[in-house]
Amino acid sequence: MLSIVQSTELDYSPQQQQQSSVLSKRLYFHTKGDEIPLFPEGVWQVTQGLVQLSANYEDGEQVLFGWASTGAWFGTQGSETLDYQAIALSPVYLRWLRLDEIEGSMRLSQLLLPQLAKRMRQAEMLLIINGRRHTVERLRGLLSLLKEELGEALPDSQTRINYKFTHQQLASAIGTTRVTVSRMMAQFQAKGFMTLDRHRHLILDNSYFSHIGS
Repeated sequence: MLSIVQSTELDYSPQQQQQSSVLSKRLYFHTKGDEIPLFPEGVWQVTQGLVQLSANYEDGEQVLFGWASTGAWFGTQGSETLDYQAIALSPVYLRWLRLDEIEGSMRLSQLLLPQLAKRMRQAEMLLIINGRRHTVERLRGLLSLLKEELGEALPDSQTRINYKFTHQQLASAIGTTRVTVSRMMAQFQAKGFMTLDRHRHLILDNSYFSHIGS
């Protein structure tokens, strides 16, 4: 479901408030599971929530490129062989910005550059992770990446991921089955490498989940 809301409904961070003078005030809302439309004329900025970025090859195979969380920008990529997709993994508020606005503003261009670098790094890390031979190491690497990208530091050298990922989503990201991921997640919990909080968010042991691609 897509709807338009006013930016005053949200509680912005100081950084987002600083950016508000050069960004449109109109926000768009997507519910969890929505596919977010991608247009070549502009990009989206996530003001709240989490978006998964992926693409489908012509043969139907899907490849994960990463995630856009609060403050991140994303948009379509010109390609004749890939069908890019953006899926809301939580309720998401987005702000739309046209490319001509970006090209005409040095400030906006400067804001986008670090995001482009981050997106490239995520894609590179996912390629490295999926190059691992053993499934357990691919899952360990994926959870380590999620910890680094989306984690909240906790006491006792732990990190909480404040977004819920289904076992099927994790399995699709590393090219395995949901049953296999469920079994390995149970093993991580049995060994004390992972727990769940009362909201069923993952809490990861930093010492074990520290190797993204090695």
